Amino acid sequence: MKRLLILILAILAGCGQTEQEKQKQIKLETQKRVEVETLKRIKKQLKSSGTFTDEDAEYLSQRYSKELYHISDLTSITNSQAEILSKVESIRLDGLTSLTDEQAESLSNVSGLYLNGLTSINDEQAKSFSKVEILVLSGLPTITDKQVKILSKVKTLNLSGLTSLTDEQAEDLSKVLWLELRGVEEITEPQAESLSKVKYLYIPMSCLELIDQYKTP
Repeated sequence: MKRLLILILAILAGCGQTEQEKQKQIKLETQKRVEVETLKRIKKQLKSSGTFTDEDAEYLSQRYSKELYHISDLTSITNSQAEILSKVESIRLDGLTSLTDEQAESLSNVSGLYLNGLTSINDEQAKSFSKVEILVLSGLPTITDKQVKILSKVKTLNLSGLTSLTDEQAEDLSKVLWLELRGVEEITEPQAESLSKVKYLYIPMSCLELIDQYKTP
């Protein structure tokens, strides 16, 4: 009896819809189905090949214009795809292990750039990356003094793949607002003094004790 009542109410509610409202509802439901199927297809292709088409890149950049974080299976992109993806405000491309200078320049148009798969960069790429507000390069095991100086313009910087710093690097990194150096276990006193100037610093406790000695009250 209860089920019958619910069915009758549903029918009556449907009868109250205008033809325009019905068409609008059908259109929305169709769009949702198409979107789900499109995302499934793109994810399947990324899983199997690590690539996608320019059309897929365009679709994702429009669908996720604020944050695009679920394409870590992407292992290579073309220059045109980098240009398309640069329309997104914040993007995670952790599956990429290398970029061309042109791709780095295109991606410098985003606000947040996550590239944890990169194990090296060149000076030209560092110049491009310095234009973003949030930069995550936690896969870099080493970096040059020149590259650190260039990247010190970034407000939020993650270089947690580094295990050591030079005094010059520490001095340049003191200009960064938010800095992550989770892989650095030991620092010198000059480095501690420099890093004490960083407002938001994430570094192992073994270094923090020394850094705290140089912080002004």
